[in-house]
Amino acid sequence: MGCADEILNYVEVDALLSCAGQPRAEDFAALAAEGFREVINLATDASTGHLPDEPELCARAGMGFTWLPVAWDAPALQDFEAFRAWLAPRRQVRTLVHCAKNWRASLFVALYRVLEEGLAPDAAWEEVLTIWEPDDVWKALARDVLAKAGLPLPCTSA
Repeated sequence: MGCADEILNYVEVDALLSCAGQPRAEDFAALAAEGFREVINLATDASTGHLPDEPELCARAGMGFTWLPVAWDAPALQDFEAFRAWLAPRRQVRTLVHCAKNWRASLFVALYRVLEEGLAPDAAWEEVLTIWEPDDVWKALARDVLAKAGLPLPCTSA
């Protein structure tokens, strides 16, 4: 059990990919010591726990950092596509995808895994539901992403 396990809603997807809520400032050096090499933050600067110095915290720890703020009330297909393009070349190094509570991050990671790694949409949706219940705005984004790939949203309440 390491530092990562103490981060809000932390989920180890596999040995190289994890998603979580916002790490604390003191977590970044520990994450690097646990082998993380890349961090992407999908939260905005208005999100709970936002750390304006996160780029510097990651740099000091020897990790790459990318900030891709996704508006909570208006996530866009372009946001997901930018994330997908960012993650693809980093899939061979230990990467943390995070936001404030692992809501944006868990959905983006699940959708990525469906489109790029062949995870069944039903299984991906079940993984998301272990963290949160997406509202209509986020269900619509998931539906748009999956529809573009010719896949249905595996949620009967959408």
